[in-house]
Amino acid sequence: MSDARSTRQRLVEEAMRLFGEQGYRETTIAQIEAAAGLSPGSGGLYKHFSSKKALLAEGVEALLTDRAELDRALDPSLVQSPGDLAELRALLQSVATAGLRRMEFDRHINRFLFRGLQEFPDLLARYGEGEIAANQRAVEALLSALVNDHYVDHDWPAIAAVLVGAIAHYWLLTDLFGTHPSGIDEERYTAASALLASCLLTDRWNPGPTNPEPMT
Repeated sequence: MSDARSTRQRLVEEAMRLFGEQGYRETTIAQIEAAAGLSPGSGGLYKHFSSKKALLAEGVEALLTDRAELDRALDPSLVQSPGDLAELRALLQSVATAGLRRMEFDRHINRFLFRGLQEFPDLLARYGEGEIAANQRAVEALLSALVNDHYVDHDWPAIAAVLVGAIAHYWLLTDLFGTHPSGIDEERYTAASALLASCLLTDRWNPGPTNPEPMT
């Protein structure tokens, strides 16, 4: 029984890798079998999955249910009100870094998004809701937990969407080019993201005059 589970897991992992690298239609059952250690063309895959799409569906679902690391980083209940701006920026930078690590963890399906996932509207919608929208809501909840509830005039859902999109965009371009074409490395990018978010959050914590002193 354990060998069967191990084979099933290998099939999922290797199929998602090949789908991301080659595309769904370009990846054959024989290639998946060979990559998973089965005899190519033997039909061994069908002992575990009814079809190639069923294999893809399980790969998407496996990704969406494995969110523990990212959820820990975004858990509002763990937030301690930072005592100064440096602490706040460090917290936000760690969240941005966790977002990049999640993108790397998702790398095969992220690549596959641009290689044919739109052919499967049900799976595309599942991924959009279970990953992209879920991340946006989690970042929104974190930002909301960091602000004084009395000051609610910022559009936190939209701000969260911008921040999540910025992290995704950085990863996608880095994956495409090998390094980000801007020359900005990950540490600088996440620090800049944290700086932008902290400016909004600090403004909400410390509402000041119309022309406040520049932050240092």
